[in-house]
Amino acid sequence: MTLGSLWQLLDPGTKRWMAGGTASVLAGTGLGLASLSAFVQSGRSDPLLLLPSLALSLGGGYAALFPGISVNRGQLRVLRDWRQHPRAGKVLWILSLAVATCGLATCIAAGMVSPQAPGLLVWLFMGLYLASAGWASALMGLTVPAAVEAGSRNGHSTVPSQ
Repeated sequence: MTLGSLWQLLDPGTKRWMAGGTASVLAGTGLGLASLSAFVQSGRSDPLLLLPSLALSLGGGYAALFPGISVNRGQLRVLRDWRQHPRAGKVLWILSLAVATCGLATCIAAGMVSPQAPGLLVWLFMGLYLASAGWASALMGLTVPAAVEAGSRNGHSTVPSQ
């Protein structure tokens, strides 16, 4: 399954939330980068850029994450069913974890230089992480019923008690 085929399977409301959330994250990241460059030049952050960046990044990230999670038609087991998930979902999932890890490392390193820097950087990474995790959850979640049916036909159980 690719993002194109996922787009055809989603209902219109979910499409609007996920696309709007992703656009909001990108806008928030752009404002965050502008705020970061102003901070690097002057040593002070501009709240007129920082607060909209925070709202757009977090709001958009959650607007993409929650519909992505709600797309799941069954119980999504990321690690247990890893081989059955589509490649695009796996790539997005790994990308979301890489963004979160790089964001954490960057915030820790920046905090050693300036105590105000992590507050500027966290929104840049958090929104991107939430949006990519939402898209990955949607991609992997839509394939859960096929994986469950294939497992039951092949004699493999997806429930530990069976």
